[in-house]
Amino acid sequence: MRVVRFAPIVLLLACGGADPKPADSPADEMGGAKESSSSSTDTSSSSAPASAAASSSPADAPAPTSTKAADAPAAAPAAAAVHPAPAVTGAIDGKPFNPKTARVAGPIQKDGRILLTLVEATDCAASGGPTLSMMVPWQDGYKQDFGSLKRATKKGPGDISFARTGKNYVASFKPSGTVTIVSAPMAQNATGKMKIDLQSGDYMLAGDLDIQVCVAPK
Repeated sequence: MRVVRFAPIVLLLACGGADPKPADSPADEMGGAKESSSSSTDTSSSSAPASAAASSSPADAPAPTSTKAADAPAAAPAAAAVHPAPAVTGAIDGKPFNPKTARVAGPIQKDGRILLTLVEATDCAASGGPTLSMMVPWQDGYKQDFGSLKRATKKGPGDISFARTGKNYVASFKPSGTVTIVSAPMAQNATGKMKIDLQSGDYMLAGDLDIQVCVAPK
């Protein structure tokens, strides 16, 4: 009977000793939801720039415009023709003479010779100025001795002469040496070649010259 008396008390103590966990309130549940939503929003916001950066690739960027063609300088104009210039020392009649080219000044004569004029100009259009004239055979490789050519006098022009503007000839011009016609083209406006080795007093002229075919040889 003693055991039965105390059994309810033991049972009561066993039930009252355990503290039940309180249930979450609605307010707590709403707060947790807000925090979860905020966290999700922050994560989404922070990942947005990264996603945008990742989606932007060099392939999407516009190709650089090349300015090489625009910056390139305009083509330079064609340079004027350069003629070989012979070596010159001394003077003729007390004045210098520096020829730049020889010219074909007339058609071939019956004896096969042609009139060449050596001038200080570089094109056929120029006129005037000192001029060395000579009659030579128009033939590739022909070599002429100046000593065998008749010099100009008051009586006639001769085969070789030197003149300045206002003078028909210079009497003191007494040339020696040789001239070689390297090439003798027949087409007008073509360019031939000659070598000259001339001396008159202290004047010396030696070297190569272009021959401009200003007049058609035939």
